[in-house]
Amino acid sequence: MLVLSLMLSPLSLTTGEDVFVLADQINLYSEASYSSEVLESLEYGEALTLLDEQNFNGFYYVTVQETSMVGYVPADLVGEKTQDQEVILSYNASILEDTQVLSLTSDEPICEISKGERVLLYEGYDKNSDYLAVKFIHNGNVIIGRVDTSYIHPDGVNAALIVSITAIVALVTIIIILLGISNKKRHKKLKKNS
Repeated sequence: MLVLSLMLSPLSLTTGEDVFVLADQINLYSEASYSSEVLESLEYGEALTLLDEQNFNGFYYVTVQETSMVGYVPADLVGEKTQDQEVILSYNASILEDTQVLSLTSDEPICEISKGERVLLYEGYDKNSDYLAVKFIHNGNVIIGRVDTSYIHPDGVNAALIVSITAIVALVTIIIILLGISNKKRHKKLKKNS
């Protein structure tokens, strides 16, 4: 599994330090895992206090200053907030058509994304999923949202190549089966004649 991260992640944070949400929207989780319960949704610029400087599997343990809620946030989406922040993402997919980006937690549109824009698929690629979670830059901010899977083309995935490989595997399987049947018939003929 490829692990791609936002290049903003602070390198040396200390317990008690104030950090800020650097993405348009992130979740506060009950545990250091994307599959754990979402406690609260946080917006760009919200202030957090670091409760432990240790990075837990890519998450920081924090308290939200405004609500005093305690939980875990993705470490690569929080840090110092500067006036003219340069954001750099490791992209791994392209958008095929102009489309809306929806919130991770609801069907509410966040913004529009244009054909040809580059995005980061940060929870992987599943062609059977209706929507995929993406990160990208929009008006100088890091946006995290969901995009219809049919509008996403991940890097390194070539549909023609996949179809070709599938056809070759099917053809080889058929040839092996036919050879097996023909060898059985020949073997039976030899037994019968002897």
